[in-house]
Amino acid sequence: MISFGETFDKVQECFRETSILSELVPKLQSVTIIRDVNGKIRLFLDLSEGQKTQEVNTTDLNKLLYEKLGPYYGNDIWLPAGEKDGYKALIDTIKDEREFASWDDESEVLRWYILERHIAKQAWTDKKVGEPPWKKEFVDQKHKPAIISFFSFKGGVGRTTTLVATALTLARNGHRVAIVDLDLEAPGLATIFSPDHPNNLGVIDYLLEKKIQGKDWKLSTHLISINDQKLLGDDGETLKLLPAGTVDQDYLEKLARLDFQNLVDGELQSTMQNMLKELESAAKPLDFILMDARAGFHDIGGLAIANLSHAGVIFGTQSGQSWAGLTHVIRHLGSPGVDKRLPLILVHSMAPALTIQDREKELTEFREQAYTIFQENYYFEDETVPNPNTDNTDQPFKPFVIPYKESLRGDIALSLNSTPEASNRLSELIRIMTNSPYQEIAEKLCLIFGREFKKTS
Repeated sequence: MISFGETFDKVQECFRETSILSELVPKLQSVTIIRDVNGKIRLFLDLSEGQKTQEVNTTDLNKLLYEKLGPYYGNDIWLPAGEKDGYKALIDTIKDEREFASWDDESEVLRWYILERHIAKQAWTDKKVGEPPWKKEFVDQKHKPAIISFFSFKGGVGRTTTLVATALTLARNGHRVAIVDLDLEAPGLATIFSPDHPNNLGVIDYLLEKKIQGKDWKLSTHLISINDQKLLGDDGETLKLLPAGTVDQDYLEKLARLDFQNLVDGELQSTMQNMLKELESAAKPLDFILMDARAGFHDIGGLAIANLSHAGVIFGTQSGQSWAGLTHVIRHLGSPGVDKRLPLILVHSMAPALTIQDREKELTEFREQAYTIFQENYYFEDETVPNPNTDNTDQPFKPFVIPYKESLRGDIALSLNSTPEASNRLSELIRIMTNSPYQEIAEKLCLIFGREFKKTS
């Protein structure tokens, strides 16, 4: 018995068998492995120049594949089709998709490709990375806002708090900011600013209602304006908030239909692109759109950071679980198929406070682990990776450290309240959330996208 993860190696073993290596391999240019939604394997063999399909015998290969793959073999080996062959369209599709599916193995004579067939998680598995609603050159020219996703592999690491703090800091610095709650399974941004608001239609409603109502469903009517002077300061810009939606008796039904519709028509990415375009149009002019992405390998979180953003802020803790997830994220966003890597800001979250004895030990371990993982997964093979001991903070492996703060534990309420105690609590929250290290993250975003930033004390 073999497992799902062994199937690719077993296919390669077949092509190392003496009979296949001597008789079949010289006639081939490449092998494409197609793994379907159940995990079963099928092959497409592309022939060497001048080789004719009728001269290629795959009987021995078919027998070996059945022996080595067992139930994981889909009993199909496809060869190039003629103009009149019934499956020519399928072969043409395979060839078109192979551009983003190469499997480079220098030890092999053949060129290998892998095509995966998924019903979900495409954002985390596709090689096509970086298709935001507008190009970065329009952001650099200040015609469009920069879209930044805040992503964490594990929950409970202060991702939403950091997003809110960054948004406040940018707004108080004179930048026009919109924030979007994409954490549909656990929405929370609206309650931070307006805990008593009874009806916050938002992202989930757009994704469902827009398909049915079209132009009659207007995003602009559901944007929340945050303009309290105590939050934004004397010269701050109004924040715009697009919440996730209202968690009421219909919310789970909405979630269920959203998941199903994505599996059926696969239009989630284009719908979200249109949502961001409509948001930009409704709230313009904007400098930044900050998106709170769902933790873990969630479809919407993957779309947000891999396909809709101009930059990402990623959160990790010094733990094996955290690094296991972040490694895949960093590898995916820096994959060889990416023309321009997504700029990343790494956050060491929940770091030990200044009073903790082993603080420096953990900070050092996190920095060293970050350098190793970025070096191996983010940079190109022929690229010189900067020395980790330099003071150059431009490199993504240089983490911003956010220590654990008891004062930010639990619910964070930034709504105005008339009681002196609540007012003092709000003032303290604003002071904490608009200073270091959140100020440094906001400054780094401004640096990446050519916006001015003035530090405040």
